[in-house]
Amino acid sequence: MNTPAAVGDVCPPRRYTHSRLQLFRFSAVSWNSHRIHYDAEFAASEGFSDVVVQSTLHGQTLTRYALEWAGSNACLESVSWRNVTTAVAGEPLTWSATVRTVAPCDSGVRVTLDVSVLRDDGAPCVTGHVDLTCRAARTSPSAEPSRGPATS
Repeated sequence: MNTPAAVGDVCPPRRYTHSRLQLFRFSAVSWNSHRIHYDAEFAASEGFSDVVVQSTLHGQTLTRYALEWAGSNACLESVSWRNVTTAVAGEPLTWSATVRTVAPCDSGVRVTLDVSVLRDDGAPCVTGHVDLTCRAARTSPSAEPSRGPATS
């Protein structure tokens, strides 16, 4: 976010897919041992077309792309989401977001985004909100003139 956000601004969408390997690794690091997330045969026996994207990976994706949009001065305040339908490995997905609120706060500006993960047909598989605080840029103390060598 190079310029101040305004209510109604639409963030640039991010297209991506999750691979089977990524879902396997995410299951490992999140201690999620449910086989639908890493075993394609088991997922098929449960009625899925491939291994299933973890709900917590959706939350991570919502957060990561919101922070990337907001820039390096942003700090995550909260994230909440609802899984509407299942996504599977290899399925094209799109992160989208719209600025819901912008309000000044003690440390800068608080921004709330309405976020979603959409399938290729535009149907949402995840909807939610991400709250960020965007801090004002600081001036560097090193920009002040030197007062000589420090002594100890």
